[in-house]
Amino acid sequence: MKKEVNVLGRQIRRGKRILAFGIIVALLIGLSACEQRLERYTETSLEAFDTVTVIMGYDTSERAFQEKANKLQELLWEYHRLYDIYHDYDGINNLKTINDQAGIAPVPVEDAILDMLEYGIEMYEQTGGKTNIAMGSVLALWHEKRSQAEADPEHASLPEKEDLEEAALHTDISALQIDREAGTVFLADPKLRLDVGAVAKGFATDRLAEYAIEQGWTHLTLSIGGNIRTIGKKDGEESWRVGIQTPDSSWGKSYFCLLLLDDLSLVTSGSYQRYFTIDGKQYHHIINPDTLFPENTFLSVSVVCESSAKGDALSTALFNMSLEDGERLIEEMEGTEAVWIYEDGEYVSSSGLEGKLME
Repeated sequence: MKKEVNVLGRQIRRGKRILAFGIIVALLIGLSACEQRLERYTETSLEAFDTVTVIMGYDTSERAFQEKANKLQELLWEYHRLYDIYHDYDGINNLKTINDQAGIAPVPVEDAILDMLEYGIEMYEQTGGKTNIAMGSVLALWHEKRSQAEADPEHASLPEKEDLEEAALHTDISALQIDREAGTVFLADPKLRLDVGAVAKGFATDRLAEYAIEQGWTHLTLSIGGNIRTIGKKDGEESWRVGIQTPDSSWGKSYFCLLLLDDLSLVTSGSYQRYFTIDGKQYHHIINPDTLFPENTFLSVSVVCESSAKGDALSTALFNMSLEDGERLIEEMEGTEAVWIYEDGEYVSSSGLEGKLME
């Protein structure tokens, strides 16, 4: 795979340019002329998936845009409740219900859960186990330590190696049993726990995009906790310009580049936000299933492809792979590109991003 990207006529291989974690939709000012003038509107919320959701769009009126945004927020909240592993909701069997019934009984669930879990299994196979939605027992130990560190930073500590190794014995995804005919999910291992953080937001984002397209809605961009999905063109003529933000504010720039993305997704996994510190070393939330510890080869990995769920799963997997293995994986996947950013500011981008990058 080529590691060269042509940016405004300049060939770049590895560069000390400012790159990404966290994704910013950079909507540059200026509407092109069209038959009916479209204005830009934004709806922001902080509820679903415990993250910031931003719906941006161009529409003929604020009322027209708000009706679309309200419906999308309602749908997103439905997926939040179904994919929640921490809370119960009246009248709903969700992922927490499945975890609570591990080793006890199959749980009847909605198709939205079955579909997402089957996709998680598919991505486990495609990534050689680097993205594993059955790693909840291991991730729970790290989540507990991160929560304790946030509450009492001076007494932050790491999970015991023995506890991690014991939990890792209960991450076999084959124990996740889906019965399509009965509409049930059963965890055959009583200690196995699902954690779908590497798939769920992307899967929900795709479902919202599908709904918007079915309704004939265009000129929209969804940003769900950094999972970006563009729908149509910005104002009917111009492409959406999506920025990859720098993972280190000390580098002095907000983002490295803009990508022209029409009906595409951009997803980033990185060590930038969710972490705790012990003796000056940061421990982030992306846990390598092989070592059971955070991987620190990259600061962030961004994936561009049509499906936000695919980008979600792949960005996690690539973060936990060597560059060489990650490049081979991306090369095998049509319509899928990636950018890897190192701690010192160097980066590598896949050759297919040429033509999508703008300064």
